[in-house]
Amino acid sequence: MTILMIRHTPPGAAADAGALPARVAGHRLACRDCDSLPALLRCLQRARHSRPALVLIATTAVEAPHWARYGQALRSALEALPVPYIEMASNDDDALDTHLHPQHAPTARVVCSSGHADACRLSLAIAAHRLRALPEGA
Repeated sequence: MTILMIRHTPPGAAADAGALPARVAGHRLACRDCDSLPALLRCLQRARHSRPALVLIATTAVEAPHWARYGQALRSALEALPVPYIEMASNDDDALDTHLHPQHAPTARVVCSSGHADACRLSLAIAAHRLRALPEGA
């Protein structure tokens, strides 16, 4: 199975080029970059159909009008994910849960002001721990 990492990067900003492991807890790590809330929505909808073992979502700051416009659809997409997700944010204000209040909150929310690399390492460690704890075939 695959772990899907969705990285929301603001328009015009370079996507994080940090090295990621090819596998985590025996699962292949796939990465998708999204530069807008509509792109994030599409990534979440695709995740629903591809059924990864776990989804990691790295969020970034978004202006209020964008939350108002896309919030309901994003909340629906999060609630429709068939697997748990871990959210990474640089502060609480950027977290999806803060804006969307989905019925099913993330398995973990990693808020790491020291940088994306630290948040990513911690999130991958949580994902590895969680996936190793699952029974075979789950």
